[in-house]
Amino acid sequence: MTTQTTTTHLADPTRYHIRPATPADFPSMTTTFCASFNAPFWLHLIPPDAAHHAWWNEAFALSHANPTDRQFIVEDLHNDRAIVAFSRWMLPQEDGNQERLWPEMREGEWDMELVGAFFGGMEENRRVVMGERKHWMCELLGTHEAHQNRGIAASLLKWGTDQADQEGLETYLDGSAKGQPYYIKRHGFKAEKDIPIPDREEYGSYKYVSMVRPPQKG
Repeated sequence: MTTQTTTTHLADPTRYHIRPATPADFPSMTTTFCASFNAPFWLHLIPPDAAHHAWWNEAFALSHANPTDRQFIVEDLHNDRAIVAFSRWMLPQEDGNQERLWPEMREGEWDMELVGAFFGGMEENRRVVMGERKHWMCELLGTHEAHQNRGIAASLLKWGTDQADQEGLETYLDGSAKGQPYYIKRHGFKAEKDIPIPDREEYGSYKYVSMVRPPQKG
């Protein structure tokens, strides 16, 4: 069954260039993450300080070394090739495995209860929702706030969903409640399971949901 979606515009290729990420890009990818995920929830979960910048740099390095991961960045050709977006895809495995690689999270630098609920919740949801089915997984997708709504995220998503469609496989991702309508209307995802996240004074309540996109035809 094909999910009906609305027309999605893609990034202007005369301005935005997509290429595989290299180790030299990791610090700029971290900076772009902070400019993409800056709601109160994210500022509490991963504060934009030196320790967490180093953590993100290490996270991108771990993924770069993982043979089943693919990381991409988007350069702004009108601004000295500044990195304005990034994505990370996890390739499908025969047994459906999509083990995530994250650096150590040290006590005292993190809200450990929140970390366990968020990162652990994503792992648990994937196991429950996908089981051992082969699937493509968009693990990270971020666009600098100054460059959002320009088709960049759509272009980064299309790289994986096109291949998933060719192989007749599902695509999996976790996203915020704010982003949920975009994934549903523009890309054919379906909300499957909420990730329980504890409330905090710093951000109130926050909703994150695991989503699946059936393979599309035509």
